[in-house]
Amino acid sequence: MRWLHHSGLLLLASILAVLPIASGCGSSDGLVGLGGTVTFDGTPISEGRIQFRSTTGDLKAYSARIENGKYEIRVEPGEAAVQIYASRPVPGKFEEVNPGEKDQVGEMYIPERYNSRTELSVNVEGPKEDQDFALTP
Repeated sequence: MRWLHHSGLLLLASILAVLPIASGCGSSDGLVGLGGTVTFDGTPISEGRIQFRSTTGDLKAYSARIENGKYEIRVEPGEAAVQIYASRPVPGKFEEVNPGEKDQVGEMYIPERYNSRTELSVNVEGPKEDQDFALTP
């Protein structure tokens, strides 16, 4: 009887060990991992957003934060247009939105050719890719 108990535990341990492998590194949602670095004029973008929009099919879009020049996202495989947005405070410039409250004015500093009129595109193949973007003024 003790042998059955140990063999049952061994079987359970084997199943649990194989389960992550059997489920695969990808996921059943069809999305693949993508990540990398985003710089502007050689400097990592401290905070911003990156968006990948499919250029075929239903034109789905996927967006992620850029933090300290790094991003990670899950997207559909295939061709995608890439848009990158970031803003920064304008030194010494404030506006009064509410009486008595001054807020720092910000500016979008990434050129349109990287966002609203993007020239960036990628072909995502998966299952995990690195894609860096070195933007210039």
